[in-house]
Amino acid sequence: MRVANAAPGFAELSFRREQEGSRVANLGFKATQDFTYDADTYDFFVYDRVLDTNIPQDVWTFAPTLEGDNSYVFVLTEVATQIQPVVIPIPEDTGTATQIVAFHAGESLPAIDLYLEAPGVGIAGATPRGSFNAMEQITPRSVPTGDYELTLTAAGDPTNVLLTTATIGLPASSTSIFVVVPEGGQGTEELSVLLLQGTTTVLYDRNATNEMRVVNGATDRVPRDVAVDSQFSPPLFSAVPFGEPTPHAQMPLALTAQINVTPVGNPGVLELDQPYIGAQAQRTTLLFTGPAGTLVGATGLDDGRRIHGEAKLRFLNAVSQFAGLEFVLTLPDGDPSFLLPYAALGTPGISAYAALPPRDFDLYVRQFGTTTMVSGPTRITLADGGIYGVLAVDGPDTATVSLLFFDDFP
Repeated sequence: MRVANAAPGFAELSFRREQEGSRVANLGFKATQDFTYDADTYDFFVYDRVLDTNIPQDVWTFAPTLEGDNSYVFVLTEVATQIQPVVIPIPEDTGTATQIVAFHAGESLPAIDLYLEAPGVGIAGATPRGSFNAMEQITPRSVPTGDYELTLTAAGDPTNVLLTTATIGLPASSTSIFVVVPEGGQGTEELSVLLLQGTTTVLYDRNATNEMRVVNGATDRVPRDVAVDSQFSPPLFSAVPFGEPTPHAQMPLALTAQINVTPVGNPGVLELDQPYIGAQAQRTTLLFTGPAGTLVGATGLDDGRRIHGEAKLRFLNAVSQFAGLEFVLTLPDGDPSFLLPYAALGTPGISAYAALPPRDFDLYVRQFGTTTMVSGPTRITLADGGIYGVLAVDGPDTATVSLLFFDDFP
């Protein structure tokens, strides 16, 4: 059997059988893991991770009967902020046929029609292979072996295309399971599809975009123009102010592009000219900093999913007067002296998101590898499901840094 996490509101779900306390699968969003069990009835447990031991852990249980002639897919779906496990039996004996099964795991998504057509044919005049609402499945059926394009549309409206994939192969004597998953704000797309075959593949729309936003951390604090591949008429972003993230903007679908930063209205002076490698369906943040004329940049992957019972906090470093910074969090009025940092960053630097319980913290910043504090304490409040960003910039003197707050910070 294979277990799949299709719950976007949970950063990670743990799965285990009751008797196997030491055999736990920790599944990130859209991750899968395989198990082998004898035919029997089992108690399975799914539980959310705990960031605050004062908050009881959420646990969900189910007890399916596994039959010897089937394999199974367990899809951990999310309904009204709760986990709802769905058990999908898959007949093992397909002979030489290609079998497909589909499941709609998107509580927030509309009813969907599913098409499988030969590459390049399109769906005009075609009949859907099946239709399903959220938490429903298209029962197993056979299709000819070969290459296909998967298309999902709003039910009954073939002009409202939700996703069309690149070419996928459906091999003989096998079953391919399609799980429609809501992205929950993770990237640029509303949904994706998990294709469960011998391995698991995440399918996006073949024309899915990637997007970027920019944070200007230049030490002179002067606005900048930002362009892609020297296209300044107009630039991607005009006159980006200091310390304020821009909105996300669509980037080219090319595998690589050059990011150009110049003084406002002066494209002849390239202060930054560096490669950008984007991925379909993803969002990124570009931070640039340094003295005028010699800017340097760093990028970090964005994740807009809001997680139940958690807050997400990331740090950005644009300072010039220290080789590196450590960002330390304590409970209110706590002692930061011997605590490990949540992030240690050079310049420029963007951290991964730190997962934190929603509550008040005191934020300190110290020089990398020392006990010298250069900022703090600064009291911050993190809310359930919040997404937060902190940018460190040069302070009013050479011994301190200043902090700027964005995203969900007021």
